[in-house]
Amino acid sequence: MASNTKPNFSAAYSKANEILVKSRVISAFPFSPIDLVKEQSAIKCRTYKKARKYGIDITAFGSESATIFEYGGRQIIFYDDSKLMAHVKYSILHELGHPLNNHDFSVTDKEIYGRYEVETNYFAAQLLMPEQVLREFTNRGIRITKEFLMQHFEVSETAAKKRIETLAKTTVEWRSRQEKEFDDVILFKFAAFIDSICPPRKNYYDFEDEYDRQCKRDSWY
Repeated sequence: MASNTKPNFSAAYSKANEILVKSRVISAFPFSPIDLVKEQSAIKCRTYKKARKYGIDITAFGSESATIFEYGGRQIIFYDDSKLMAHVKYSILHELGHPLNNHDFSVTDKEIYGRYEVETNYFAAQLLMPEQVLREFTNRGIRITKEFLMQHFEVSETAAKKRIETLAKTTVEWRSRQEKEFDDVILFKFAAFIDSICPPRKNYYDFEDEYDRQCKRDSWY
């Protein structure tokens, strides 16, 4: 039982990386979570208001911003469009994470369900605020604060703070080869987004440039 209840962070992270690379919806940040759901699955997204048309009692949803239901043989993500989109989109991607991470909807065990929740939170955070992109910003001298994440990725304050806490606990060198598989591709894909916020600084030694400069100095004699 213990092995079944331990979150598989690696699988959730790798799945998010795969989507970041292959998705046409995610070309920069922020992006539309509803468009991503449509691209990645057959799941429908409907507002809480429209839930009544399906004969579903929205009071059963509690205070969550989104929830996933199986109805008429298909899956539907209902979301509360009366709340700020910065909060709602995290919840939508969280719900998308359940089927994409092969979670069993019939599970009633609270510990396994808790594992599912942790995995989908991790999955959603990586999609919204990719670790590779954030670490590149850090390499360029930017301090990753909640204000920075809220401004450039349009996430909620809660999501921003949690992301910073998670990054602080993560050691890149310990990641597996599978986890690092798409690192370079992700940085290449989102290079324009990264450069638009923080252009790269040329702080390395370029042999060819130095050679040209030396040739010019030699010509002075």
